[in-house]
Amino acid sequence: MNIETLRADMETALRNKDTFHKKIFSDMIDAIQKASITNKGRIPITEQLVDETLIKYQKTIQEMIDTCPVDRTETLEEYHRIMDIVKQYAPQLMTNPNDIKIAIFDILDDNDTKFTLTKNNRGAIMKIISTKLKGKADMKVVSQVVGEILV
Repeated sequence: MNIETLRADMETALRNKDTFHKKIFSDMIDAIQKASITNKGRIPITEQLVDETLIKYQKTIQEMIDTCPVDRTETLEEYHRIMDIVKQYAPQLMTNPNDIKIAIFDILDDNDTKFTLTKNNRGAIMKIISTKLKGKADMKVVSQVVGEILV
């Protein structure tokens, strides 16, 4: 996903006088722009930054849904409407452990790792894997699968 697509969709929502969608797009773009500001200055807004930010934004919305009291039905419905829109733009993470295991072995084969798959090498293995799977797989599941693989 790129930020230009979000901006174009926000403009379309503006032209259609759809304030609900416009606000969501505006919030997502704002989160991306804030993520591009670091202590060392502004970094370029890449597709990877957009994807990572949208994943975090999606998790935030999910937390809002999870913590919303059940008796606040209108608020809960609004959060679900927001989540439906965010899911259209945020990348869907791999969560199937078998798919993740295959991806891990592919990464390790491609990198021609010279260390054995032991618990002592977990940090080095996770470093290689996390750079390749960040934003593509649920890192909690990745960590669990790596733990299962290592002897």
